[in-house]
Amino acid sequence: MNSVVPPRTAPTLLAVAKRAGVSASTASRCLSGAAKVAKSTQIRVDAAAAALGYHHNSLVGQVMRATRRGVVQNYLGTLAFVTPVADSHEWRETPTLASNWEAARQRAESFGFGITEFTLCSNGMTGRRLGEILTARGISGVLLAAFPVEPHEITLPWDDFAIVQVGHRIASPRLDCVLSDHTEAVIMAARTITECGCTRIGLAIEKYQDEITGGRWSLGYAGLRAAFPSLAAIPPFLPAEMNPDQFLKWVDQHEVDCVLTLSTFRNQPNHMDAWLTRPGRTVPQDISLVSLDVTRVHADWSGVQQHAEEIGRAAVDLLFSKLQAGERGIPQLPRTLQVHGHWHDGQTLRRPRQAGEKLRVES
Repeated sequence: MNSVVPPRTAPTLLAVAKRAGVSASTASRCLSGAAKVAKSTQIRVDAAAAALGYHHNSLVGQVMRATRRGVVQNYLGTLAFVTPVADSHEWRETPTLASNWEAARQRAESFGFGITEFTLCSNGMTGRRLGEILTARGISGVLLAAFPVEPHEITLPWDDFAIVQVGHRIASPRLDCVLSDHTEAVIMAARTITECGCTRIGLAIEKYQDEITGGRWSLGYAGLRAAFPSLAAIPPFLPAEMNPDQFLKWVDQHEVDCVLTLSTFRNQPNHMDAWLTRPGRTVPQDISLVSLDVTRVHADWSGVQQHAEEIGRAAVDLLFSKLQAGERGIPQLPRTLQVHGHWHDGQTLRRPRQAGEKLRVES
């Protein structure tokens, strides 16, 4: 059974010193092994630390010693970037995940950390085995990357590490995470789309893409008519795997005038722009196409820029703060940091209506 670590309530060095009847500086020397002390004192301090559940934070010690010497701390250790795939090429082909990685790597280096990728699903790898490898390498900070395909259960010795999820939130256990505001992205897109005169917006993504966000794409979409009452009620198209013929049938059946989608499916570019032209339509004159995650794959598409780079940087910031505070394990109160997106004009949304022709939007 996983233990729960209450946030920001870990025992302090001062509490250990008080229990052992020594000064804080003496307790620090005993726990860090930086200087020799009397054996009896060492025993008292060790016993006090064990009784209180105190764990010496070597990271803070390294930073403080470097600061006192007035030197730059060039290397503090290594962070793990754990990917839930068997092959690193699988997630590197996904633009959002690749951007998470590169930004996280650069941010980690700025703090004095190296960062190494570990694949959780490689041949013969288990959560327990990976935990042993990380411990043997002295790694205590873990970034858990998002799923590029269908989610599955992840098992790690959670209690041994400080962990931050990057770009997603797994259902169990509940961990600290940094991700984009998916629901806000849907509303932001709808606001711009309706201003351009579209009233029949349809969401079309693969089912797993909704599942890895906890259903937030479809939840945001389901709530659009409350804010935009002039929108038609169109059921989302969420197939297990996107098929052009089925997709076009859905578009025709519901007379969709703007498709909300994502830039990739299973690490491959989304080809809806080409599919929509098959019946003789043109994009965006006859039908608009909007991405909820504009990436380099379709940089000319209109849609929402999720700032995957900022998500990677913020994840390292949060992980560094957990390491500094000595936090390990499953937090009692998980923290979620959301990075807001912004609108990217692109070329796949038709021109706005003239002044005075906008749809009414309820506040």
